[in-house]
Amino acid sequence: MPIYEFTCRACGKSFDKLCSIKENLADVECVHCSAKNVVKKMSSFATSGPRTSFDFNDSSSGSSCSSCSSGSCSTCNH
Repeated sequence: MPIYEFTCRACGKSFDKLCSIKENLADVECVHCSAKNVVKKMSSFATSGPRTSFDFNDSSSGSSCSSCSSGSCSTCNH
């Protein structure tokens, strides 16, 4: 289930809400003032799984941190 970010137009506060894919986002109430006058914010997303070629810490492009020691870095896996 995705976590959406909302801003309440009534009280101006922001909050996160875990929602079902099937949930009608128009029915979401503000957790601060219970108003239904909320707007979903644009938010980023995260994934998990195997590393991809666009990872910032891609070990094939060389060391990405100062604590590396040839193949044994737990920070960037270099």
